[in-house]
Amino acid sequence: MFTRAFAKVHAAIDGNAGMIFALCSIPLFVYAAFSIDSARQVIADRHVQAALDSASLAGVRSMQDPTRTDLQIQTIVSDTFNANLETAHSDLNCTIETAQIERDVGTVRANVECEIPAMIGRPLTPDVLKVNNSSLAQMGFAKLDLAMMVDVSDSMFGERLTALKQAAKDAASELMSSSGDVRISLVPYGSAVNAGVYGNRALGRPDYSDPEYDGVDRVCVTERVGSAARTDDAPGPGKWVTKHTLECPSSQVLPLTSDYDEFERAVDGLQTAGITAGQIGAAWSWYSISPKWKDVWPAGSKPHAYGDKSIKKAVILMTDGNFNYTYEWGLGYSNPQVQRLCDEMHSAGVIIFGVAFHSSYAVDTLEHCAGHEDRFFHAASDEDLLAAYAAIAAHLSEITLRE
Repeated sequence: MFTRAFAKVHAAIDGNAGMIFALCSIPLFVYAAFSIDSARQVIADRHVQAALDSASLAGVRSMQDPTRTDLQIQTIVSDTFNANLETAHSDLNCTIETAQIERDVGTVRANVECEIPAMIGRPLTPDVLKVNNSSLAQMGFAKLDLAMMVDVSDSMFGERLTALKQAAKDAASELMSSSGDVRISLVPYGSAVNAGVYGNRALGRPDYSDPEYDGVDRVCVTERVGSAARTDDAPGPGKWVTKHTLECPSSQVLPLTSDYDEFERAVDGLQTAGITAGQIGAAWSWYSISPKWKDVWPAGSKPHAYGDKSIKKAVILMTDGNFNYTYEWGLGYSNPQVQRLCDEMHSAGVIIFGVAFHSSYAVDTLEHCAGHEDRFFHAASDEDLLAAYAAIAAHLSEITLRE
């Protein structure tokens, strides 16, 4: 009797326990399914974002070929996304929007909407899980004003000048072949800078002025003194440049140009002469990209304004020796003058690269001016020089993700 009663009680308990377990299993199952779906959603989001980032970067890289149309770039973005998505969930269903291309600022934006079927679905959970992502990639610049300061002192004669010409042309060709608005100036310097007619304007003289009787294509300038000594203030009363030398290199300043052929001709025409007044070359490199000097330069060479994030302003300072000559001794030796000019350029947002070619004399100054080890190059050979200028072009063209 007792045994039967115990069995009935035990059966009732088992039945209740089973019912309780069954009731508890439902939320546990839903929770487990929800957790798994949440994890799947996180993993899918990572896959989709990685594929979308690759697609937007591919779009910006394709913009560097100016012959490509917007439709071709959009196709590259879409194809790249789909190819990269193949490694993600097989049940992902994604729709990528038409890429948004902004050539004037050098950006490509890609947006995508994806769905993943949920494990359970309604009414306990949504039928599908949503993944919405966006990626914005930008070229290293949309507009670039770059000044190349090149040493044409006597020590650069022969193979060194040949190597410099090739390095400068290679870098210019790489940069000007991009789809950005690229302009490059050339500032040769030796004992002084031959600024040509622009030197007359900076001296406060008429364009046709030639008191030296050597032509308006040979106007050599030296340092500025007074309040404008280490600034890019526009030339004017109390702020004119000076002229204290008759030793004038034949190689002239070339204002900012987007014409590679014009730049190439100027580089090919470089000739060596004199010693190394680096502070004058550094100053005129800055002047050539400064919007404050816009009235000195021709219409197509007027520098872009400061402050626009889509615009890069950069200077390459180069020498094969030491900055070793000054005219205005009250301003100090050449190297300290160059360093102070660089400090002011940095304050204006100018990126500076330093290249020491076959020389250790100006290393400290060029390292100071570069401000970062990635922007200083010690080129011990012609091959190193070519590599340095290639690295500078790559640095300026660097493509980055904005979001």
